[in-house]
Amino acid sequence: MRDLVLTQEARAARNAASIARADEGPGNSAIKLYTAQGGTLVAVRQLGKPCGSVREADGRMVLVPGAQNDLVLATGAANWGEWCAGDGVALYVGPVTDEHGMASDGAGGLVDTGDVGPWVLEGTRGTQLYEGGLVLLRSAAIG
Repeated sequence: MRDLVLTQEARAARNAASIARADEGPGNSAIKLYTAQGGTLVAVRQLGKPCGSVREADGRMVLVPGAQNDLVLATGAANWGEWCAGDGVALYVGPVTDEHGMASDGAGGLVDTGDVGPWVLEGTRGTQLYEGGLVLLRSAAIG
């Protein structure tokens, strides 16, 4: 069987629905950063409401950060991220890297992940975060 290719129009419709779903609930949508999948929560970056838009050029989503930078909750290597809706339900999940595709190993070293993750920390070498620091995520098109 041959693979189906998602058209730009279908991608735009799917992504508009994802943004609408993410904005449901009493709170704002957020990106939660963990030490690993199922690991310890180290940071949360609140998004605006609406939390994003669909880029006309290719139908991809561009998430919109909230007006204020959030603070890191706990010291740790943020290696896993979840985009959660305003009701807390995780919608998209994936690895966290720095701008060069590096992650922190939790022991002071770096791991080359081979690619830049969907969640990219700005201004870091690796993904090590420190309690009280700012949660700076690079704005990117996803989906």
